Amino acid sequence: MPRWRTTALACSGALVVILVPGAVPAAADVTVFSDRNNDARSTVDIEKVRVDNGKRVVVTTTFDNLRKSFAGGLGVYFDIRGPDRGPEYVAAGGINAQGTDWQIAQIENWRHGHSQLLYRCDIDMRVSFKKDKATFDIARRCLQRPGRIRVAAHSTGQRASQRDWAPKRHRFYDWVRR
Repeated sequence: MPRWRTTALACSGALVVILVPGAVPAAADVTVFSDRNNDARSTVDIEKVRVDNGKRVVVTTTFDNLRKSFAGGLGVYFDIRGPDRGPEYVAAGGINAQGTDWQIAQIENWRHGHSQLLYRCDIDMRVSFKKDKATFDIARRCLQRPGRIRVAAHSTGQRASQRDWAPKRHRFYDWVRR
């Protein structure tokens, strides 16, 4: 067999391996974290937090019995650096049937006092009372295109007793890589 044919067959064999569905690396990591059930009142009780670190950063928080009569808020804290203590960003928005505003801000170590709103950031918030979910959908550039992130979620109601942290107050879930 001539040399060029052997090379062509080897190359085509390599292409076949590359085109096999299982051989293509995943584009993003999606991880679902569970929270302790029934550790807060039902409308603010966070049950799950789903993090999709893909083309966009999408964090979906699932609640226990989210109602249209509920008026509260949700904050999702993002850590992209790790060594410092606390988040660098927070996405926050209201949860109520009449509609709401949402925003993302740069913060320092859980403190909102010196926060800086990111006005030119592509962010969206969706609330589904039917599915008991609230979702933040954020452009990667808003979070400095992180290779890995970790999150914490905090829900609040109208009363001081209505609040829940997932996983715990000022603690993050594990890292989710891109």
